[in-house]
Amino acid sequence: MTTQLVLASVSEMLQLQHWFSSAEQQQSWGGDNFDYLCTGLRFLQLLCRPGAQSFSLLDSDNNTMLGFGQICDRFGCHHLARLVIHPQQRGKGLAKALISELSIQALSQQYRDISLYVHRHNSIALQCYTSLGFEICPPPEAENPRLHFMMLQADKAIVSVNRYLQQQS
Repeated sequence: MTTQLVLASVSEMLQLQHWFSSAEQQQSWGGDNFDYLCTGLRFLQLLCRPGAQSFSLLDSDNNTMLGFGQICDRFGCHHLARLVIHPQQRGKGLAKALISELSIQALSQQYRDISLYVHRHNSIALQCYTSLGFEICPPPEAENPRLHFMMLQADKAIVSVNRYLQQQS
């Protein structure tokens, strides 16, 4: 499967609403203030935060959305947020592709560290991020006991991205 990262369209962002089957799932992904079963307009308002760039990971063969993520400027880093893979596409290594493609996008804008938050109970995501070189660090703001703050140093991000690109060729 060939993938490509593109700026997310409104229709792709609206598809995300159907990827969550409970308020808990959606709030774990989008934040505690993310209304579950809201209108499409409200969903877009909550999703499209100022300063965040939204991206879709597409299957290049049939143009279907496989994943989604955002890049924003937080803590002096490229901060990755609202990362998700389509429920029927999980377990295929697409999260690594999404993170790698987002890292390429971020580093092409500016060379600096990459950060993200992950729920402590999300062992699959923790393992994925760790395998890409992210490390759990003290959070730069008041600690949320449900979350780990993770960082990937820019130098390590380059190594990780190069490894990913070699695997793609």
